[in-house]
Amino acid sequence: MNKIIFTLLLGLYSAPVLAGLDFDPVQMYLKENSRQRSATITLSSKDVPQEKIFEMSAMKWTQNDKGEDVLEPDHNILINPKNFVIKPESKQIVRVGFTQPLTSEDLQNEQTWRIFFKEVTPVVEQTGMTFLFNVSVPFFVGKQDKADLVVQAKQANKNLIINLKNNANSHIQISKLEILDANKKSVALKSEMKYLLKGQKHDFDLGTINLGDLSQYKLMIFTDKSDLPLEMKIKG
Repeated sequence: MNKIIFTLLLGLYSAPVLAGLDFDPVQMYLKENSRQRSATITLSSKDVPQEKIFEMSAMKWTQNDKGEDVLEPDHNILINPKNFVIKPESKQIVRVGFTQPLTSEDLQNEQTWRIFFKEVTPVVEQTGMTFLFNVSVPFFVGKQDKADLVVQAKQANKNLIINLKNNANSHIQISKLEILDANKKSVALKSEMKYLLKGQKHDFDLGTINLGDLSQYKLMIFTDKSDLPLEMKIKG
């Protein structure tokens, strides 16, 4: 039998539903004041016509000096169950913890991982095309700082570039940037999902726009730290 298999590598950012699979939550946390030793995530199968097989794994997650994600296998993460079958209209709870107990010192600074849900193709021969999902969910362990961003603006090829640097000792997720004039009218908008781990920075290209005196504008930054956007001054 002829079978073509495609693997879709996806990271969950905000939308928890993916082709009938619902992940809750889309970010996993173990905070410094938590008495829990593990975190849980629930995968629900809704309107999926057949059962799916998943294998679980964990990757230590860092970012290099270019802001690119770096993933390395980590066997210190304990996942239960490691393998499971989820049937249509059912749920599976997955627990994520550590092989060794965490100390209070371990929780003083955030550490980051990604937990992978890798769909495995059934052994049964099938014809046609099969799409397999490989989904990663962020796992944040340790103290969560308040947002601490440094904003720097520059022009590049007539485009306005906003550089954001994360000065906090924990991550921040950027979802949208919006520039408002003195009358609170939107003059520029950029939607881009980007994680900045501690100490990292990223350039956001807002396109061709010339605002003149940037000090007359406000930058609204939408993040995972609050339901309300951060309001920042723009420095050129």
